[in-house]
Amino acid sequence: MANAEEVPSARATVVRLSQTGHVVAALTRAAPGAAPSVRVLVGDALPLAVPGLSGQVLVPAELLTAEEITAPAHLLAAPWLWSVEVTEAGVGAVSLTGAPPSANWSDAAGGSLAVTTSPPAASGTAVLALVHPAPSWDPGVAPKAVLSGALDGDGVARLGAGEVAPSDHALVFVQGRPAGVYVPSVVHLAAGTVT
Repeated sequence: MANAEEVPSARATVVRLSQTGHVVAALTRAAPGAAPSVRVLVGDALPLAVPGLSGQVLVPAELLTAEEITAPAHLLAAPWLWSVEVTEAGVGAVSLTGAPPSANWSDAAGGSLAVTTSPPAASGTAVLALVHPAPSWDPGVAPKAVLSGALDGDGVARLGAGEVAPSDHALVFVQGRPAGVYVPSVVHLAAGTVT
């Protein structure tokens, strides 16, 4: 007999970041078949709430992919805690684990973000940051810069070459980890806690 709290999986359309796999939206549809295109679902950009802060960021449609998957019910309740991975076996949802990434401003190359994870993620792990000038987490504000890269052998990604000012904020995604928000001197975690 199944646990009364268990909820069955459902077919769902997920909108995810192409580079890191983070799910940014999930929905169920009555119509069978392939997922609609990202542009049909979000237009030019998806307004995304910023974890731990009031405000939104517009995620450009070019950074997103839409897919139809069999999703655990918990994904529909909290999509920001999930990732979609594409493997030889197919496409599936994986819960994000570990701590959100930390980021610090660096004067390297005139202004960049140095992103790390704890415990360290593997070299080559994808990293994406949506950078905003402070305070600009207002609805409808596009990112000042979209920076991408990968963790190096030391577990650090240095993103940007002059695009980041010391007062900028950033929404930071590291493949397999919950999203983090960088605010100078303070990191707001996706779970709503502050360190």
